[in-house]
Amino acid sequence: MRRKRRITLWGLLLLLVVGGCLASQSTPAAAATTTADRHVLIVYDAINPTVSGQKKLAAVQRLLASLNVKTQTERLSDYQTGQLTTQRYQGVVTLNNWEQGRLYNAAFVRDRNRFTGRQLHIGSGLSVQEAHRLGATRQRVYHQQFVLHDGGNWQLLPFSTDLTLLNGLSRHTQTFGTLRTQGAGLAPHAYGVVHGKSAYLPYLTADGFSLTVASRTLAALFGQSRTNRPLLTITGVTPYTNLARLRRLGQRLYQAGIPFAVSTTSVADNTTFRAFKRFAQTLSELETENGVIFLQAPVVGATNRQSGQLLEQLMVGQLNQLGQRQVLPVGISAPAYWNQDRAFRRHGLQRATNVLLLPNPATTIFAKQDNLGTTFTQTWYGLPLRSLQTVENGHHAPGDLSWAVPTALTVPMPDSAKGLTATLKQVTGLTTRWYDPSQQLTSRLTSTSATFRYDHGSYFLNGREIDVGNSTVALPRFNPRRKNHVALKGYFRVQGWILWIFFTIVLVILVIFIILGRRIYRRMFFQNSKRR
Repeated sequence: MRRKRRITLWGLLLLLVVGGCLASQSTPAAAATTTADRHVLIVYDAINPTVSGQKKLAAVQRLLASLNVKTQTERLSDYQTGQLTTQRYQGVVTLNNWEQGRLYNAAFVRDRNRFTGRQLHIGSGLSVQEAHRLGATRQRVYHQQFVLHDGGNWQLLPFSTDLTLLNGLSRHTQTFGTLRTQGAGLAPHAYGVVHGKSAYLPYLTADGFSLTVASRTLAALFGQSRTNRPLLTITGVTPYTNLARLRRLGQRLYQAGIPFAVSTTSVADNTTFRAFKRFAQTLSELETENGVIFLQAPVVGATNRQSGQLLEQLMVGQLNQLGQRQVLPVGISAPAYWNQDRAFRRHGLQRATNVLLLPNPATTIFAKQDNLGTTFTQTWYGLPLRSLQTVENGHHAPGDLSWAVPTALTVPMPDSAKGLTATLKQVTGLTTRWYDPSQQLTSRLTSTSATFRYDHGSYFLNGREIDVGNSTVALPRFNPRRKNHVALKGYFRVQGWILWIFFTIVLVILVIFIILGRRIYRRMFFQNSKRR
């Protein structure tokens, strides 16, 4: 008996050891999955519109989304003690927009100093501890105008009141771009700095040459080193655009061998009018000229509890009406703040695997704001091409830049023949190697009753390949509207009939009473007359 007990005990011990080994082997895989799903916490001190604080915040959110990094945005004053941990976040971004406000949260500073994940500081207020993690010392400079140099290109920056630069960088530190003054009084300093898991940008702009260098800094911090080609994108297209001018623009770009995208709004109603048919036909012609279409999200004027459902009906109607006319969008374009709203993401952006995030409008109206930025298969950063016009490299302006994130170089739809000529001259004069969707892009976009797919130049509708431009192709018909289901609709209809019958009977009875009363009154009148 004792021998059997010993064998049983040894067997249990062996099982425990083997189970522990298997568990230890499976833990890293689970941890890797968890790390990929963790957000990056963006903490900002204030919006401060005097320094375009809202644009800077949106730029950080868009850059991280383009790097396939999920984000959570938090105001410094709302930060709670113990919130920043490696179990919840893979990184933290400190964005300072208002140094004069001297906003401070001791709990955040304490947790940030203990945090072992990736850290990025943008703007003023770099602490001694943060500089130490960067392996450098701080140097404050005042009233300077810098020139940003990178890869043979340079751009003159606006006049700055003060900046905090880094000295004593080690040889193991990665630097991106160089800040030089026009005079000889200050030595060159690095713009973007990455040292281990820490990074620093002395300032950030939402566009321009600095943004391209900043994007490389963020990509290095998060371990991404791929290079991208920019996608030329025409924005501001609507059903009311001058279609002849839009066709000429597409034809000229096609003749120049420049692939392009068009970000356009659409409509779900009045689609039987001839004007909408001409609009859809123009977009279909652009698709045959190596152009792709992004359906731009509608402008939000007001929101309520039904905003999500109304948005879904509107976008489904637009997609289905375009699909009937062989216009198959490859993605959705929207302002950056749409990715910070649960309703706009669910009923709008998440229909597409390719999303183009554009700059925010002057007024942002949310439906269900949650400040949780998600990721998509490919997220494009919308960058105005005009912000690069002052970049020089000695021969061209700008030269062939380096793109660390998927970037859509946007040009507004020309509003005149002169503007068309200027746009074509600007675009064709660049030495940039453009992104070609027919060679590189795969995408998927869904509505309630249709699935649009694009695969290296081929269009598919509900799994069936479509020859765009061939009018003989019979496309399935879609219902542009989805009827709302009202649970008490039948009850109110029956109740209306009951009330109508009731009032009809009452009216008949009243008429009968009036007739009988009149007869009784006449009889009484005649009887009184005879007595007299």
